[in-house]
Amino acid sequence: MNIIILGAGKVGSYLTSDLAEDGHDILVIDHDKDVLDKLLAANDIM
Repeated sequence: MNIIILGAGKVGSYLTSDLAEDGHDILVIDHDKDVLDKLLAANDIM
């Protein structure tokens, strides 16, 4: 499933990790590039 998550705070980061582990394609949108870089390094996301 393709999923878009708006915001990479605590909830968005948790959802990203959990859904990526289940094999979903995740697109995360956030204004903080550093947070997005950390999520990208830790998960298989777009």
